[in-house]
Amino acid sequence: MILKLFLALNILTAFQPNISQDTPSQPSNPKLAINTETVLYWLIPTGTQTWTERKLIGYDIKENPNDNNFSLTWKIDKPYLHDHLHIQAIGEGVLIGIINLSMN
Repeated sequence: MILKLFLALNILTAFQPNISQDTPSQPSNPKLAINTETVLYWLIPTGTQTWTERKLIGYDIKENPNDNNFSLTWKIDKPYLHDHLHIQAIGEGVLIGIINLSMN
């Protein structure tokens, strides 16, 4: 099975913390789509304390200043999935999104 994931980075903005603009000690939200340089896709088993068991299954790097779309094509080599897809958008800061995967 092949999973094709197209990641529009404006979807990940829902994961950004709500930072008040009235508090000068806190940084403003990063401009995610504009400033993201690399997106990493990690597969992490479900359960507790499994970060050390993660596997990098793909990445996408910004190719030019107008490239604000990141994608992953992943050939699933397992008969089942009960994992988390951990997505890291790296640029001005690091933004994280998690998608729970379950396939029998």
